[in-house]
Amino acid sequence: MKIVCTQENLNKGLSLVSNIANKSSNLPILNNVLLKADKEGLTLITTDLELGIKVSVRGKIEEEGEFTVDAKLLHSFVSFLPRENINMVLKEDNFEIKSSNQETSIKGLASEDFPLIPDMDKTNVVELPVQEFKKSLSQTLLAASLDTSRIEINAVNFSFQDNNLTLAATDSYRLAEKKLDLTNTQKTDLIIPLKTLQELSRILNEQQEKTLKIYFNENQILFEFDGVELTSRVIDGKYPDYNQIIPDEFKTEAKCDINKLVPAVKSVALFCKSGINDIRLSLDSKNQKIIIATASSNTGTSVSKVDAKISGEDNDIVFNYRYLLDGLAQLGTTQVNIKINNNSSPGLVQPLGDDKYIYLVMPIRQ
Repeated sequence: MKIVCTQENLNKGLSLVSNIANKSSNLPILNNVLLKADKEGLTLITTDLELGIKVSVRGKIEEEGEFTVDAKLLHSFVSFLPRENINMVLKEDNFEIKSSNQETSIKGLASEDFPLIPDMDKTNVVELPVQEFKKSLSQTLLAASLDTSRIEINAVNFSFQDNNLTLAATDSYRLAEKKLDLTNTQKTDLIIPLKTLQELSRILNEQQEKTLKIYFNENQILFEFDGVELTSRVIDGKYPDYNQIIPDEFKTEAKCDINKLVPAVKSVALFCKSGINDIRLSLDSKNQKIIIATASSNTGTSVSKVDAKISGEDNDIVFNYRYLLDGLAQLGTTQVNIKINNNSSPGLVQPLGDDKYIYLVMPIRQ
């Protein structure tokens, strides 16, 4: 194997794949990146057996071949090299790297034992704008459970329908749902691991490609963009029927400026009870105010008022302020619509005038 490519191209490719390589003592080769040089070019591949990534890197292939070396070591080393052409040659079990002023030899492992990432049938495809999908991921990932023992909700549900894709995530304390417009797709629901989507979100932040392609079957899903293929298993199970907890109607609605509400919540939250993070939102329809208040025997009390357009009856609810702020940060608008019924049913946070995204927060019952 003999390859010539620029430091910039190689470093970018390694930055995309090296994060998946984990420190596995049971299967050391999973710590490595597979460098595959053939007539198609140079491909970098890593996997943790549940998630795999392939990245195409532009370069000149003088001799075909493949080999594996420690992914994080190679990435760290290449990142220190000057921005110039890099020559890479495989000699027995040594991967030699040469630049203008440096020669390095890295020990590695033969490629025969490197786990294969199964190829997927690419006939069933959905295309989405990258920027829209990236925003939608951010809006839903925040609500996914971090409890890895509950695999169905340590994930995001992808519901493909005739005209839309619905992303939904919940950790039992809050729920986020986002609808994206689609055309021509088969109807199916897939549960995608949170780890997969966190990695996808990280990679998408570094891409300039305009279109994302999604291929899927009942066992796997593949995200493809800009020379990158991210393949993941699909969780075998059924996602909770979250629609039953979304109220059909609300007794009180409040519309206000997020840029006024957020600092008010943050300032009052300084005085909430540690570990409970409780703040009370009172919707005052007579004075057209949202009153944010909290009290703690250790720190004191705090009350703040924010102008709002309130319709319906006077009402109040107690939220975990962190959950509320998480939702407000993802709306992407300056105006928010808050809807509540009472302090025993969930409250809804939504961008004003946009019914494609909802963020539902369970109240703290006192």
